[in-house]
Amino acid sequence: MNYSTLKLEQHQHVMHVQLNRPDVMNSLNQELADDFYHCFNELNKNREVRVIVLSGAGRAFCAGGDISFLKIISGQTHTETRNLLGDLFNKFTIVARVEKPVIGALHGFVLGAGFSLALVCDLRIAAEGTKFGAEFPMMGLIPELGCNYTLPSLVGLGKAMELAFTARRFDASEAGRIGVVNKVIPDDKLMDDVMALAHNIAGLPPLAMGLTKVALRKGAVSSLEESIKLEANINALCYHTDDHKEATSAFLEKRKPIFKGR
Repeated sequence: MNYSTLKLEQHQHVMHVQLNRPDVMNSLNQELADDFYHCFNELNKNREVRVIVLSGAGRAFCAGGDISFLKIISGQTHTETRNLLGDLFNKFTIVARVEKPVIGALHGFVLGAGFSLALVCDLRIAAEGTKFGAEFPMMGLIPELGCNYTLPSLVGLGKAMELAFTARRFDASEAGRIGVVNKVIPDDKLMDDVMALAHNIAGLPPLAMGLTKVALRKGAVSSLEESIKLEANINALCYHTDDHKEATSAFLEKRKPIFKGR
């Protein structure tokens, strides 16, 4: 797969997807949205890929929306803008819908829509020097790209209100304390740490990992009763997979299991 706005590198069962518009700090536009959606859709169908790592080239993970693209949007009618934004948000939030763990490797600037994109990832690992910000009000906008769901889910409504109302930038240390990121590490160790985590996850049963993501994301917006029903339904399938049988056999035989994703 070749894309003008993305760079892909496969490392065994881990695919590293890099936003590749470094001259504009990987700001989001329509071309990137189209490439992004097609890429993640294809990776979701690729059985050789078990974990996806998302990062940004150059000085930033993503500094927000492309100003030139925002100017195009502002020249449209309300209906045209609503439809375009709905399509755009849907294409980037495919991260949450692919049945594979997605790890965000964050560095530099993670601002505006770039902040929202990071929050859609399943796990977020940040370099110490990273700067974050929900800076939408500074542009006369509300948080977008799912941020009104993901941010309160991670940090609570009160802290989400504070970050959105003040539009202030905050560092990786604070991001770690409040739950925006899972881990903060030295800048020069970011990709080594992220790839090690990705390979550890890729070594687990891929079907179970993908379905765990589905169950957790649905469970986060469900009742306990609904979650229990979903768990019973999914595990009724998992118990009959070759991976479960391999895990059981390996445990009894005191050996390392070999999972094949079926």
